[in-house]
Amino acid sequence: MTEFPDKLRLKGLAEEDIYFAKRDRELIQALREKRLSESAHCPSKKHKKLARSFEKKFHKITSKLQNKRRKRFKAYRQLLEKILKVCTQR
Repeated sequence: MTEFPDKLRLKGLAEEDIYFAKRDRELIQALREKRLSESAHCPSKKHKKLARSFEKKFHKITSKLQNKRRKRFKAYRQLLEKILKVCTQR
């Protein structure tokens, strides 16, 4: 039978793993957002409002398709194509 101090140590390790897994997911999400914004750089300042709407769509896709990687990837790609289309039109 496992001793009480061993159980406490294992609990601490599990909590540490959970914390760092959550932190890693947040950092990966931030990198995805950064890559999206870099890929769809619009030079015009009038596109600021439009950029915010695309950002909201990005967050909506992320939350809606959180567990469906392929569908989320396709939705990201479609959103990026829309952004590029809007940014290239003058």
